[in-house]
Amino acid sequence: MSRILNVGLMAGTALLLLSVQAASAQDDHLAQAVDHAQQAATHGGMGHAEILVQHANMALTHAKMASQDNPHTVAAIASLTDAVTHGNMGHAPIATGMAGTGVTSLQVAVHVGMAMDHGRQAVTHGDMGHAPVLVTHAEMALTHARAAAELSDSPHIGLAIEGLENALLHGGMGHAEIATTSAKTAMSHLGM
Repeated sequence: MSRILNVGLMAGTALLLLSVQAASAQDDHLAQAVDHAQQAATHGGMGHAEILVQHANMALTHAKMASQDNPHTVAAIASLTDAVTHGNMGHAPIATGMAGTGVTSLQVAVHVGMAMDHGRQAVTHGDMGHAPVLVTHAEMALTHARAAAELSDSPHIGLAIEGLENALLHGGMGHAEIATTSAKTAMSHLGM
């Protein structure tokens, strides 16, 4: 019996490590994309369209390797693609604007991604009836959602914040089921 338990624990630990590594790789790709997009915008601002294109292409490579379930990553890819197109035509001012839009979208994507990660954890623990752990993850998700809201005027981020605040309220009262429903609503908005 203990041998089966040990095998189960080892398999669960391995699965957890793989999911953490995958999330870390996603975060690293977004961080690299932000860095290259910032470099693209900086060089574009100096009129260096050719160097802008190089950095925008690197930003695109990393952004495409990140999770595509984040709508802000998708928006960043579109902006960076436009930056490359205009940079290749020598239109540094337009390309710079598009690269700047890409930077902002990527920064929002980083915070939305973190909010989504913690939101998923809040829902998982809420489904198990663990209201205190739900509250911990909902607080982290809310912190990132608020940071994203400072950079974006997306109404969905505002609705996600509302849902996370409700999750905290009900989770703090020990109402795991209601808090979980609120966290799920927040998650649906973060994905829009």
